[in-house]
Amino acid sequence: MFLATGPLVILYSQGYRFDFHRGVFVHSGTITFKANPQNFSAVVNGKLNDSKQLNRINSSYNISGLLPGDYEIRLERDGFQSWSKKTDVHSGLASEFWNILLVRNNYDKTEYNTPGAEKFFISPKSDYFAYEKTNETSLDVVLYNSGNDQAEKNYSFPNWRFIDNSRKENVEWAPDQSYLSIPLEKDSDKDSKEYAYSIIDVDNNSSFSLNEMLNLKNISNVRWDPKEKGYLFFLNENSLYRINVKDNASLVKISDNVSSFDLSKTALYFVKNPNNLVFKTAFDGKSEQTQITSSFPGENNSEIFRIITYDDDRIALISQEKNLYIYNKAERGTYFRKIGEGIEGVHFSDDGKKLLFWNKNEISAYFVSDWKVQPLRFEDELTNVTRYSDEIKNVQWFKDYEHIIFNTGKYVKIIELDPRDHRNCMDMVDTTNENPFIIYSNYLEKMYFIDTKENSTAIYSVDFPEPTPILGIGG
Repeated sequence: MFLATGPLVILYSQGYRFDFHRGVFVHSGTITFKANPQNFSAVVNGKLNDSKQLNRINSSYNISGLLPGDYEIRLERDGFQSWSKKTDVHSGLASEFWNILLVRNNYDKTEYNTPGAEKFFISPKSDYFAYEKTNETSLDVVLYNSGNDQAEKNYSFPNWRFIDNSRKENVEWAPDQSYLSIPLEKDSDKDSKEYAYSIIDVDNNSSFSLNEMLNLKNISNVRWDPKEKGYLFFLNENSLYRINVKDNASLVKISDNVSSFDLSKTALYFVKNPNNLVFKTAFDGKSEQTQITSSFPGENNSEIFRIITYDDDRIALISQEKNLYIYNKAERGTYFRKIGEGIEGVHFSDDGKKLLFWNKNEISAYFVSDWKVQPLRFEDELTNVTRYSDEIKNVQWFKDYEHIIFNTGKYVKIIELDPRDHRNCMDMVDTTNENPFIIYSNYLEKMYFIDTKENSTAIYSVDFPEPTPILGIGG
């Protein structure tokens, strides 16, 4: 008996299983899951496996001893939308799914005391909202304290309104949340508009016009210095400046012929006409300027509307015609090419390995470097994530950078980047507003959005994803 069964036990312990269809022993495979929430039911080829009964290692679950072949997987939990994939299991290998999200069928909404809110911007410390609301004659910017659910300060701008979205400028908090910049516009005559920036001094509960302070009419692209308090950068008549908002004499011209600029964590980057060359310098604006690129792949007369920089090796540029170009100095080569048209926005992932971009109807991703976790992706790889006939808005990374949050119409959605079989896309929130303004806070793990109740708009939130239990037990 021992001589007959001993080899079978050894083969079984080493992961071999008998394939009755082929009549031979084969090395089995494994399917590995890591999901939020952590407790779920996994249905594999119609067989139910409760997560509590699965092999568990470091908050992941394994179904082992599977014969090579095609498998259909579905993860389920009461009250949640299901997740599904088809996958191939291979001998001696694991099919891995590390970033599964299950979305609730319905979320409890938290309403904030922000009547009339139309757009909002969360402070760096996440304890304040700056939200804007309009009436017939003025724009109001309200500072709301989320800790005590009270509006603490209100700033009114008679005859002004929030800047048109086509300029891609928004309210911006200073990094220490001591200042706010507010982009404004109004009709100066039938054929033109007047633009201005108001600076709110939060600490001193006051505001002033940056244009009037500097006696400049064509200020644009105001950005706060990430290092020094009270300093900001701006463009005026294609010249790039830096100034301390408390000191007119601190004004420094950094460069002329600048079409766009951006701030990374460590340096200032800008594009110079007429050849669309990228330069960088220190934040002080007085240091030596370093040339990053030596050419441009598009037409030289195509002015750059926006530069988005991760570092010297990873730079995205959007032209006035909304064409997207990527400069990627990667492991196997340097790529500088056009990768998109009609582009509305761009975001690098925090690790700089992925670039998210979109136009009015499509969301796409570009892989800046190799991604060596399943599903494997490679540098300079481009993939279309999803397409809708309705306009897509508010596109942003989820915190794992393997999911994308966006909305189309009144539905806030989340879609996975994993292209195997199909991409799971789930509805998170169904609002009463058409195309609501939304922001996801990775730090707070909350989705904030504008919704309407009893004919009044306000800011709401839902918690997402599910809280991770201590020591990964339960959930």
